Amino acid sequence: MIRIRAGNEDDKKYIIHIRPQVVRLFSDKGYFIVAQEDEIVGFAAVFYRKIPAPITAEEAFINVIEVFESNQQKGIASLMVQKILQIEKEKGTYQVRAYCDIRNVASHRLWRKNGFGISPVKEPDGSIPGSFVTYVL
Repeated sequence: MIRIRAGNEDDKKYIIHIRPQVVRLFSDKGYFIVAQEDEIVGFAAVFYRKIPAPITAEEAFINVIEVFESNQQKGIASLMVQKILQIEKEKGTYQVRAYCDIRNVASHRLWRKNGFGISPVKEPDGSIPGSFVTYVL
């Protein structure tokens, strides 16, 4: 059975050991959670930032959500998203956002399945590199 829980320093060391490139995605201005069965099978890192005027509120930004390959397509990412939404509702956060690369179809499906609005980001040259996804609490 998958359990979603707050991450700790040992979890962070383990994740960075198996995925060194994610070290920059952890923030002192946020938190991270892990999905665990017998071992850690995924994680998500969140940080906080102020929303620019005219709204003076704070948002939680999901900087990364990853389920390790052998555990994908089992609903684990949705469990983590729902846990983050629960945490942020309890804190009174205004909204939860993330960025999704346009080529990441599975991620777009995840956000839509969990009730997020999807707003493509259009560059001046007309290209669309990705989308911001937003859930207003």
